[in-house]
Amino acid sequence: MMIVSAKEKRRILPISFVAHRTYHGSRRMITIGNIPRKTKAFFNTVKSEFGTPAFSHFCSLVMAITISHCSTIERLARLLRNSTHRTNHGEFLWRSDWNESSVMQQIALDMLRSLFTKKDRHLFFIIDDTQTLKRAKKMDAVGKLHHHATGKYGTGHTILKVCLYYHGVTIPWASLLYVKQEHASKLEIPFCKLTELAGEAIRRSTFSGKFNVTVLFDAFYLCPNVVDACKERKWHYIGVGKSNRWFTVGSIKRKLAKYGRNVLNNSGIWCNIAGLRKTKTYRLAERIGKLNKLGIVKIVFSRRKGENKHIALVTDDLRASLKTIVADYLKRWSIEMLIKDEKQHLGLGDYRVKRYRAVVRHLHLVDCAYACLTHVGIKTYRAQGQNKTKNVLRLEPISKLKDRMLRIVWQENVEDVIKYSHEKPIIRRLEKLLAA
Repeated sequence: MMIVSAKEKRRILPISFVAHRTYHGSRRMITIGNIPRKTKAFFNTVKSEFGTPAFSHFCSLVMAITISHCSTIERLARLLRNSTHRTNHGEFLWRSDWNESSVMQQIALDMLRSLFTKKDRHLFFIIDDTQTLKRAKKMDAVGKLHHHATGKYGTGHTILKVCLYYHGVTIPWASLLYVKQEHASKLEIPFCKLTELAGEAIRRSTFSGKFNVTVLFDAFYLCPNVVDACKERKWHYIGVGKSNRWFTVGSIKRKLAKYGRNVLNNSGIWCNIAGLRKTKTYRLAERIGKLNKLGIVKIVFSRRKGENKHIALVTDDLRASLKTIVADYLKRWSIEMLIKDEKQHLGLGDYRVKRYRAVVRHLHLVDCAYACLTHVGIKTYRAQGQNKTKNVLRLEPISKLKDRMLRIVWQENVEDVIKYSHEKPIIRRLEKLLAA
């Protein structure tokens, strides 16, 4: 490890990071000061949304999340070289004047503009929810829930996640915290069911008219609250129908489970359909009829080859082919990967803040960090000479993009150390490190 004298430290004070002998597990920490040059364009998109101190906090925390393995305020503050006390970052999440939803959506829209090609106007608006278990009793909006991942009851938060999928790229759009009715009155916010939150997310979203939007969601969100919002926006939707729902064809009512099984056995056809990563074989059949509370819809019954279970995909786009409907719905998996990556690599559930507003802003900071890494992935993809007009961009996984971001921070700032230092031994040592 390089040893720098106190005199030399004063001389190279303007540098934006320094590597030091602090360890988290077996990994060395790198602290951050200035924002790397390769990410400045990403942050400048939303600079007008902040005051100067708040913008500095925002950039620092987002960058810290991109290279950190834990997103608690205390942990992130350690990664910031010239950081104030961690309580100031907590105050930024709670008291500062900025609109987290507007910031996230501006970032997403800017990314969409950079990806847009006239050959691909199909944009997917994807809705899902996730849960985080929290033991804190004084944290706002924490309530009892049934944790789907473990199958046990606990206390925590339910988060509605919304993302966009375009041209092979997943872009975070919103993270909405579900608040139970008994907590909503205490926090002085209107109570909304999860499906109502999803409907409002659809109504408040603004996209250019050059996109044809399709909303994707699972069986829980196939309800009037969400479907009516799609109709108001004149967007098509694709969702899963529960097996016990009544489907009317002609004048005969049937349960989806039994009816779908019979239709697939009698008139299903085998089709090869490309998913996000692989192409698989499905047996498909379609019917048009009336679904209770939703009106006239098309249902595509689908069963993967080698499996007995089938699903019923419900859409209001009566002209779409059955292969197109299944291929489009397979893109819903992108939000599952987004949630998984944010939990495993960006600390989506690591927040330890008390205030409701701080929790919501933490969730949006994680989304911004994901978008920042995606921005780096797109720039790297194009720098390698890849064609922008390809149907699907194949970006690196988030784990590799985090390593790439770490290398960007290291490389750019070692160059700054060389620039500001006048000690030849230090320069030669840093040049060797940079070359390695």
